[in-house]
This record gives sequence, C-alpha cells and structure tokens, in this order.
Amino acid sequence: MSHIIRKIKHDAITLMAILFGIVRKIDYKTLNRYILAINQTNSLESILLETSKCFKEILQYRLFAFVLKDKNNLDAWIDPDIDMGVLETAIRKDFNLKATINVNLINKKEQTGKPVCKYKSEDLVSYELKNDIYTARIYLIPQRKTFYYHREIMGTILKTIRIAVSNYMSIKKLETEAAIDPLTKCVNRREFNRLMKGQIANAKRYKNNLSILMFDIDYFKKINDNHGHQAGDSVLKEIAGAVSAEIRSGDVIARYGGEEFIVILPETKKQKAIELAERLRKIIENKIVISEKKEISVTASFGVSALNSNSDINSIVNEADAMLYKAKANGRNAVMPGLMRLCKNKKDAAQL
Repeated sequence: MSHIIRKIKHDAITLMAILFGIVRKIDYKTLNRYILAINQTNSLESILLETSKCFKEILQYRLFAFVLKDKNNLDAWIDPDIDMGVLETAIRKDFNLKATINVNLINKKEQTGKPVCKYKSEDLVSYELKNDIYTARIYLIPQRKTFYYHREIMGTILKTIRIAVSNYMSIKKLETEAAIDPLTKCVNRREFNRLMKGQIANAKRYKNNLSILMFDIDYFKKINDNHGHQAGDSVLKEIAGAVSAEIRSGDVIARYGGEEFIVILPETKKQKAIELAERLRKIIENKIVISEKKEISVTASFGVSALNSNSDINSIVNEADAMLYKAKANGRNAVMPGLMRLCKNKKDAAQL
C-alpha cells in the first residue's frame, strides 16, 4: 500500500513538474511576443498599452499606473476607471510633488465607468526606471501568487520598458531640439510652418478665428554694428522672452529668421491681435537691454493678419509681412494695420 502511495506521489510530482514546465514555456513565449511588440512601437501610449497587457496576461498584475517625469512635466498614465485617491498620494510622496499631475488613460476602450478595484497604499508595488533624461515609476497591484521564475520575467519586462522609454525620450528630445531655435528658445521656422498648417486646418474645420502677428526689431543691423553681435544676441533673447511672457500658453512664438518673429494666435480676432501687437510694441519700446554694462534701447515694428475662407499659410504670412513692411515705411515702431485705421475702415464699411 505504501509503495502505491509513493508511486502516486512520484507521478503527481512528475506531472506537476511537466505542467510547470509547460506553463513556464508558455509564459516565456508570451513574454517574447510582448517584448517584440514593445520594441517595434515608437509611441509611448503603445509601449504602455503593450506593457499593461503583458503584466496582466503573464503575471496577472494590473499595470495600475506609469508616471514619467522629465525636465518640465510630470505625467501619469493609468488604467481606465481607477480611483486616483491613494495612487495620487503615493505619486506625490515618491516624486515630492505639489504641482498638478497630468493624467492620461492607457486604454480608453476598456473604460467601464466604475472603479475596477478597491485598494490600499500597502497593496501597491512600485518599480523605478531612471536615466539622465527622465525618472519614471511603475505602480502595480499583484492579483495572484507568482512562481520563482516570474522574478526573472519581471526583470526582463522592466529592462524592456526602460530601453523603450529611453529610446522614446531620446527621440522626443531630438525632435524638440530640432524644432527650437537655440538662441531665443522660440520654435523655428520649420516648426512654425508645421504648427501653422495645423492651426489653419482646425480653424477652418471648427470655424474659429485665427490671427498672426509678425514683428522684427528696428535697426537691428545698427545694434550689431554699434554694440557687437553678442549684444545683438542679448537683444533677441530679451525681446523673445518679453513677448513670450505676455502671450497665452496656447499661443506660439516663432523665430522666423534673423531678427524677425511670428506669433500664432488661435481663436483670436484681428482687432484683438492688433491690440496685443500694440501692447507688445509699447513693452518693447520701454525695455532696456543690458549687454556688457551697456544699455540698449529697442523698438519693433508689427504687421497683423487674420485667417479668412480663402487663406492658406502663404497668404496669411504674406499679408502680415506686407503690413510689417508698411509699419516700417510709416517710420517704424508701429503696428499695421493700426487700431485707428481698422476702426475707420469698419466705420466706412458700415456706412456703405
């Protein structure tokens, strides 16, 4: 009898080992599939979606949240229908954060409209991912007991995510640097053209107003000749900074070339754009730029144009450029069309 029991136990252990080996083989096959999918995507959202599915399928962990902090922002991607209460407290503690968290959903299609699970802070397991560009943290909720080899799988997943996110952030950094003028920190002409085409398409689609103002610094060549190119660079940086401080967060200032700048003003009527240009003109006129202990007074001329049904990027920029030329012909340190001129034209039109 004891011999039979020992044989049954031996057979059961052998069967369990075989089943365990099969499960392990399946898990690693699944892992390889997800690693391939993660490495083939160049979108952060897709990376996180594949990671979420991988954690869920292999480990039955829920990818509860992925938090990414770079030089300027802190963003969180969470599973749909997750209560942010406990999680937000953990994020703020881990990142020593007081500012707003930008929350994104990993997969909106799975949203059901109610919390998926209740949890406590001690239920959360987190892993840090870090390099010289970003700091990130993954928050998980375990939902089953794992086998010893799952630690190896977890390490492989984390290593894959770290590499994928690092590649994504490096590409993003290069794209940002390629779009930014290094001196003034404004977007460059190429990026302006890309953004402007999108703004025109949106304005026409939703029947919104769109204006631009173009300005350049008066007698800039004389500034360079009299004070040197370093002083000229200081003027460009100071003026770009002064204008950036006055416009809205949704507006865009671009260095169009040399001492010439363009500001994109979404959802802005032409008259409001002219009022802004006049305000900026006065700010620049009253500004003193200090370079190598020398005080430099600066003025700027502005041209304003607005989108109409027949406008494209060339016509709206050309109109602003023509208005800028008129402002310079009018003696510089001016806005064209001016407020008085615009009001007069409207009054004349009303009388016709």
